[in-house]
Amino acid sequence: MTVQALIHPYEPESGFSAKPLFSQDIKKMIRFLDEWMTDESGYDEKTLPKLKKLLDRKRDNISARKLFNE
Repeated sequence: MTVQALIHPYEPESGFSAKPLFSQDIKKMIRFLDEWMTDESGYDEKTLPKLKKLLDRKRDNISARKLFNE
């Protein structure tokens, strides 16, 4: 068996580095966050508890500690 066969398929290569953010990317992110912060639809309040529960359940399957202690 080769070392390559032991590497998890979702693990980044050892030479991985984050790409730099450009001014236009930062402006897009700020607009996105501004829109998200003003959203009053209640979607995030309704969805977040379900997401937390699902993430913790998946971590239980691999015997990892919970992400959320609530």
